[in-house]
Amino acid sequence: MGLKGSKLYKTMRHRSSLVPKGYVPISVGMNDETTKRFIIHTTTLSHTDFLELLCRSAEEYGFTNNGVLRIPYETRAFEEWMKKDGKHKMGKVKPI
Repeated sequence: MGLKGSKLYKTMRHRSSLVPKGYVPISVGMNDETTKRFIIHTTTLSHTDFLELLCRSAEEYGFTNNGVLRIPYETRAFEEWMKKDGKHKMGKVKPI
């Protein structure tokens, strides 16, 4: 088959494939040193607590933010909230 016909090659070639269908990449943190990247399921976007975080983001960065959605919130508190609620699907993105 070779490398060019493999799924790995297609994933490497199309960087947008790194985010699974139905998920959104976000960046959570108060500053560059503590910011972590996550992928969250799109159903999380309609959760009341997450909508509050989106409002904070709009206040901080405005409605026209280029790139990944950034949430100004403590990273550890965000992870705990996602785990505690248990209904939300989330993954951490490891730096490349």
